[in-house]
Amino acid sequence: MNLDDRMEQSGTYSAFRTSLDIGMGAIYIVMGVILFSMRYFGAIELPPTSAYILGTVLALYGAFRIYRGLVVVLRRRKPGSRNTA
Repeated sequence: MNLDDRMEQSGTYSAFRTSLDIGMGAIYIVMGVILFSMRYFGAIELPPTSAYILGTVLALYGAFRIYRGLVVVLRRRKPGSRNTA
């Protein structure tokens, strides 16, 4: 078994990966919300359509990362289940 396989089966690696997904998801959502609000203040010179599209994409991707992290947490809490994500 090589090092990559051992790291993926490790509980510490899995916990780190899950917390990274949730933390980065929150950061992406905050960046999307900031992009919406900064467009109103004029600090970022983007056309309104571009600002809305980019902010929406960032917020949706952040929500996906949080969802992916929470699925792993919920899967880990079920008795007898194995974390395969």
